[in-house]
Amino acid sequence: MAQKILSSSKLSTIINVGPFAIFMALILSLAFTPKSFADPKERPLSVLYFANTTNNPDAAWLSKGLADMLVSDLAASGAFSIIERAELEKILREQELALSGLVDEQSAPQIGKLLGAKVLVVGSYIFKGTDLRFDAKALDVETGTVVCAASVLGTVDQALDMERDLANRLASGLGAPPIHTSPATASLKAVETYYRGIDLLDAGRYTEAVELFGLSSREDPGFLKPGKGLEDAYRYLKDFRKQRYQREINGLIADISDLTKRISAPVFYSFGDMVRDPQKFGFKDAQEASAFYRSRPNVLNGSTPVEATWFLQYLYRDLAGKTVEYFGDRETAVYCRQKILSLADAAQKAYPTDPFLPELIYQKLLVYRETQDWLKVRDTCEQIMSNYGDYRMITSVEDFYAEALGKLESSQ
Repeated sequence: MAQKILSSSKLSTIINVGPFAIFMALILSLAFTPKSFADPKERPLSVLYFANTTNNPDAAWLSKGLADMLVSDLAASGAFSIIERAELEKILREQELALSGLVDEQSAPQIGKLLGAKVLVVGSYIFKGTDLRFDAKALDVETGTVVCAASVLGTVDQALDMERDLANRLASGLGAPPIHTSPATASLKAVETYYRGIDLLDAGRYTEAVELFGLSSREDPGFLKPGKGLEDAYRYLKDFRKQRYQREINGLIADISDLTKRISAPVFYSFGDMVRDPQKFGFKDAQEASAFYRSRPNVLNGSTPVEATWFLQYLYRDLAGKTVEYFGDRETAVYCRQKILSLADAAQKAYPTDPFLPELIYQKLLVYRETQDWLKVRDTCEQIMSNYGDYRMITSVEDFYAEALGKLESSQ
């Protein structure tokens, strides 16, 4: 594989980048972690569920939602080891603790000690009309003292931006670097539906949880968390076949997310770059970098941005096929086809002379043929035959062109 470092910023403004704690952003954030916090294991952190001060049922999802989103964002700073929500839920069930007791500054450190946390974030929110306010404090578990506090104000439609603002204020107060990773999703509806599903999952209402996780995933197929929720729900329902299906789909979505971010990074890097300078990318040596490649080859395929984009198209094609085959989910398949088209368009605009470009255009052609858009099949065939006469799949293109002409003629 060629060892090249190319700017891919031209693609970054066109390709949508998805969610949480991405590989390169985490590596970069670690590089700027304060020296006293160089080892995140020294600062295990947990975020307790937020108190719904106004008891507004429409905002109940924010209790676990805010906590979970803050955990993801603070993890992305690289300054903390994170105690996951599942461990928190386990402790709460064991201790039979009510939410009101969790946010009391006197009792919260006890929960922190049970969790093994050194930093504990507690908070509350007020939701009146469309106005929203988040308040949070970070406590030193050993002393029970407040390390820092933060508040943000806004409206309900700004909830995701408000959460990121709160996370950065807390990170700053704790001496951690700013959080630069992309949000898990830009869809507030997807987030709200997911956390409503989490409430149902925790309540043992697994079939209802499956429905909400599915709705969340269809709202934004690139949002990773609903897929994990589905996998967990199928496990609890003992539907192990669907659990396996969902695990395969989750793996594809994770690879799509990380490969998208690699393509969109300010400086493109290949597997060869990682092996040549492993420490730059957070690996101890070339052997460790190679082990990462073996475990996640899809993330590192392609030695140039255009080649990597072609592999990304294939991942979307695989995802479309599996969602239809496993779950009859044609909405996600439509989303994937649109992504294949937009990726080709973005690459054509950013790299119009790249010799690998016809491979991406050919993927567009396949989408148009699958959807029987014969006008676009004809036009795309003409584009390939006119500009890339020596393309390796030219005979197939010629066959598709003849097929399109025949379909168009018969429809007149």
